[in-house]
Amino acid sequence: MNTMKHINNFSAWTGILLSLWSVNAWSTPAMSVLTVNSKDPAAYMQWVQKSGPAIAESIDAAVGGVCLPSAGYYGPGELYYWHLFNDHATALGSEQYNPTVMAELKKLKGKRMVSRGDAYSVLMAEPGDYQAGDSFANWNLIISTDDPAQYVKEVARLSATADNNGFADIRFTVYRYLSGENAGKLMASIEAPDGYRLGAMLDALDSEWASEILNDMADIREYEHGFTMNCNVVYAKGN
Repeated sequence: MNTMKHINNFSAWTGILLSLWSVNAWSTPAMSVLTVNSKDPAAYMQWVQKSGPAIAESIDAAVGGVCLPSAGYYGPGELYYWHLFNDHATALGSEQYNPTVMAELKKLKGKRMVSRGDAYSVLMAEPGDYQAGDSFANWNLIISTDDPAQYVKEVARLSATADNNGFADIRFTVYRYLSGENAGKLMASIEAPDGYRLGAMLDALDSEWASEILNDMADIREYEHGFTMNCNVVYAKGN
């Protein structure tokens, strides 16, 4: 397998993960996402760029960022403000409306509505570092399956095969929803350095090497919703 990526041991629910953020091998990373609707998405993203580092540090996040969807969004002006945490204890124990958060919210000009908030467990992740200022493109799929463990294995298989076919720069991640109407469902994410590489990966899904794996996946999963987005990292602990 290409040395740029390697899938470590995993299990569908509580496995030992080699996470994206170099956390303790026995922790289970978590993620929170706020879906925000704004009449001025550009202004909201600028606010996250400026206030995001202070907010992320105040809630002890490992990484924080914001994504602007390009397709599949639920409503106009939609954005996703997200944080990754080293473990669930930190994610759920953080004070969402602490004094720092409240002070930074006062700097936000223009109206915005938080339409939903979701909590996730990270079931499978691949090694790599997020740095403040990084950008990337994602294709995210909400998945329903009766066999999450096998689904995660198939994603790992697809990732390993993609490595060997010129896509070692693509990251595959699987999350489990902990909240909302999607609780218990999975979200699979294909992350690329930019939209062009994401599109190239999607083109490759029609290839012979990918089709075999996708056919096996089709036996155990159904697509619920899909969306594409472009993301920016505004905070990474330690830099």
